[in-house]
Amino acid sequence: MYIVKEEDRTDSGEQQDNRRIGAHDQTLHIGILEQFNRDIAPLLLLFGSFLLVFNTWYVKRSLYTITVESDLSLNYHRGLLNSFGAYQAYYSTDFLSHKSSSAISWIGTIQAFLLDIVGVAVGPIFDRGYLHTLVYTGSILIVFGMLMLSLCTTYWQVLLTQGVCVGIGMGFVFIPSVAVVTATFEKKRAIAVGIAASASSVGESTKPTIHLYCLVFLYHSLIEATPDPGGVIYPIIFRELQPRIGFGWATRAIAFLALGTFIISFPALSSYKLTSKPPRSLIEHRAFRELPFVLYLLALFVLCAGYFVPLFYITTYASTHLHTSSDTAFYLLAVTNAAAFFGRLLPGLCPTPFAKPDALPLATAAAGISVLAWMAVKDLAGFIVFCVAFGALSGVIITLLTIMVPVLAPATLDGKVGARLGMAYAACGFGILIGSPVAGAVSRTSGGGFRGAQIWGGGTLLLGAVLLVYPWWTVKKREN
Repeated sequence: MYIVKEEDRTDSGEQQDNRRIGAHDQTLHIGILEQFNRDIAPLLLLFGSFLLVFNTWYVKRSLYTITVESDLSLNYHRGLLNSFGAYQAYYSTDFLSHKSSSAISWIGTIQAFLLDIVGVAVGPIFDRGYLHTLVYTGSILIVFGMLMLSLCTTYWQVLLTQGVCVGIGMGFVFIPSVAVVTATFEKKRAIAVGIAASASSVGESTKPTIHLYCLVFLYHSLIEATPDPGGVIYPIIFRELQPRIGFGWATRAIAFLALGTFIISFPALSSYKLTSKPPRSLIEHRAFRELPFVLYLLALFVLCAGYFVPLFYITTYASTHLHTSSDTAFYLLAVTNAAAFFGRLLPGLCPTPFAKPDALPLATAAAGISVLAWMAVKDLAGFIVFCVAFGALSGVIITLLTIMVPVLAPATLDGKVGARLGMAYAACGFGILIGSPVAGAVSRTSGGGFRGAQIWGGGTLLLGAVLLVYPWWTVKKREN
């Protein structure tokens, strides 16, 4: 008979203890990973999204400004003295002073248009799991375009670098920055009803997602209303550095800042799980058979044709019509951005009606009415009231525009969020492309001044609200 030695028993017991300890450590490790994926990883994705938007939409919002000049008929891209506004002033008075203001404004218009229209191709690529490839490519194009801009000596070089190269790079980055958040919440099943459901109970499992939505609204709002001394970051860098170190190095400083924020965003986005999906066309043709979504795209086109018009004219109106100082005009834009900050938070933090995507027609109609009421403004106090009102409403509109895409067609969330977002932003891009020139032409034919642009902006917003009624009714029926 085999006799087990005492030392064998001891070794066997130690091995069992080691196995139990190893199993416990493995379980603990798995628990930590699950906790990270549930609580920390989404926050990192939001932070990475913030940094991406910081270098795309934030800059995009700054691409429509022209310096205050006497010929209003040419200056239909005024209002936001952000990064391109600072460049525009330098171009108009020094670097490209031989070019008309209209020609210079096309640099920013083309950049903004490309940001939206490139999303048609980028959306399906994101759906196939190429988030990091898109972000890396877009980051390289943006930084490369800005560095090449610092070496430019002619108008066409500026148009190709700052307009085309940087614009395409922004298009590669912006759609993923929005879609990665939507896709993350899709996995938590809360996006099926959108942020509208945050006001009602959709189950305990959705509560973390609601809080994360509030955080992403906060991140994107900070981009619009960062309270630095000049109201914005990039234009301050250029305005302060250009007289001291020259155009080239001031532009390189902006490029290096963008590079640094991109580098920080890369590890923050690393927790996003790539999924391989079958290839599909750039445009989801089935969406054109859904009347609510078709009307929604048409509403976006019309709405965006007038949405930016008040923003273009804020500083110009204050300077030329109310005769304020340039500093006052600059900070009126900061007031508008601060109001937009709170407007963007309303859908995520407040109960009905602001917490539902079907509040979009109401907010759009109210914005249109406020723009038409702008015509009655006679003094600075009244104009400040308008800036606050329109800024808050514009924040609500921008937030709900993106949320409405998955809410309108929750059945398409399986790998098609990016494609539909791309289609939505393409519709916005075409609206932006024609909106400002038409506003300028209307102002010119009406004898100059601001009334033509005010009527155009308010009228298109009201028409957009009408077109949103049927999509709103569709969402309402689905909720019931």
